[in-house]
Amino acid sequence: MIEVDADVAVLGSGFSGSLATLIANRIGLRTVLIDISHHPRFAIGESSTPIANLVLDDILNHYGLDRLVPLTAYGTWKANYPKISCGLKRGFSFFKHDVNRPYTARIDHANELLVTANSSDEYGDTQWLRSDVDSLFLKEVKHAGIDVFEDTTISRVVCSDDEVWTLHGEKDFEALSIRADFIIDATGQAGFLRRSFGLEDNLSSLHTSSRALYTHFTGVQPWYEHFQERGGCVSEHPFPCDAAALHHVFDGAWMWVLRFDNGVTSAGLSIDMNANPVDVSVSPEDEWRSWLKQYPSVEAQFVNATLAQSPGKFIRTGRLQRSTKRVSGSNWALLPHTAGFIDPLLSTGISHTLCGIERLMKIIEQFWKTDRFALELRHYEETISSELGLVDELVSGCYETLGRFNVFSLFSMLYFAAATTYEQRRLSSPSEEFDQAFLCADDPDFRQVVKKGHSLLKRLFQERQRESQAVAEFERKISHLIAPFNSVGLCDSRASNMYRYTGAGRRRRSNN
Repeated sequence: MIEVDADVAVLGSGFSGSLATLIANRIGLRTVLIDISHHPRFAIGESSTPIANLVLDDILNHYGLDRLVPLTAYGTWKANYPKISCGLKRGFSFFKHDVNRPYTARIDHANELLVTANSSDEYGDTQWLRSDVDSLFLKEVKHAGIDVFEDTTISRVVCSDDEVWTLHGEKDFEALSIRADFIIDATGQAGFLRRSFGLEDNLSSLHTSSRALYTHFTGVQPWYEHFQERGGCVSEHPFPCDAAALHHVFDGAWMWVLRFDNGVTSAGLSIDMNANPVDVSVSPEDEWRSWLKQYPSVEAQFVNATLAQSPGKFIRTGRLQRSTKRVSGSNWALLPHTAGFIDPLLSTGISHTLCGIERLMKIIEQFWKTDRFALELRHYEETISSELGLVDELVSGCYETLGRFNVFSLFSMLYFAAATTYEQRRLSSPSEEFDQAFLCADDPDFRQVVKKGHSLLKRLFQERQRESQAVAEFERKISHLIAPFNSVGLCDSRASNMYRYTGAGRRRRSNN
């Protein structure tokens, strides 16, 4: 029998669980990390953002985790961790495709949208090859001398009358018993505590309904080559369109294409389930080919692509959305990706997870075993739920507009207004004092902006006036709505969908 006593037990050794473990250890708590599997392993969810890097930078510096600080920008990452695969992300790029027609670039960029997130490659964001990154974070946990139990099954969780947990399980065919005062669930979609506690879901509150089909490839051609062949002028792009979270936008679906420096490309479809439910009689491979066949220019980009060794197959999901009504209790908490998920469209996954880790670990650091601890955990729960709700509002509106790219481009400005405002507010406040919700989810004025934006969208779809007039009026109203949250030139018709720099910058630190 293996017996362990700890203050905090963390379930799940992806980057989020490993980071929470490192922080708990730095706070001075006895911590143990448990995982049903081991690394390296395939994981999806790879695109960082300026928010993600700002938050990660603040976390690492606050808790003295200096060895990981280089991961907060592309330049320092490549200089310090050249063997940990990543990709350069300068912003977001979107390209609209029509069924059975080759892509044709327009001189007015009306079927493109590029939004720059950072000023240079050096300070660029990154695509995380999760098998490498998750392994690195776990390596840091082990380097810190923290107890790690990989390939470990937890079969039963029991809470005593004095609110101490006992996790019963097995490691290498030997019985395992871990006592802990607090549990952090970083198991993501697996949702260990959700299943163990029978937590009620909150799906009925979500509007987005999408599913995914994805894998990793080698041999994917850069999109800019096909863009140029179809009359596009890359010199007018504010950054290389492939050095981005590249989106191919279809009617009823969109495709992500994320390139890593080692020749691997993450690509997948996120599909509107209302328009395209799963047909189980069609294999995932055949469904992928069917989608590509409808869009000749995208098909050409993948003509020489082959499946990468990992995962070596297509993965098709059911509905992506999940949301749990309870996010925390007096002696447990779910990290954001375990509490819920909406969709990868706006690259919110990593940044939301990091915001949640920062918030939760500050509560543990400041209020551990005090009278305010339970109250602060309830506030954490309310904040995570509010943030998921806002992401759902933003993403569901974008899905409603996938077939009308000019409207999609305008509605997406709500997200970019939220992201840039959050970045600026964070940078203008001392990092120790900043306590605002992800994407301004706790700002009632911004929530009202999003609500009004959705109302305008519904009204637009009911308009009987000419398309050009209706869209022009929608643009004017969206621009007016976001004006208090727009200091980076969003909705500027003179930009012609080419936004050259919207990033708020980054804190300058001596150890960066």
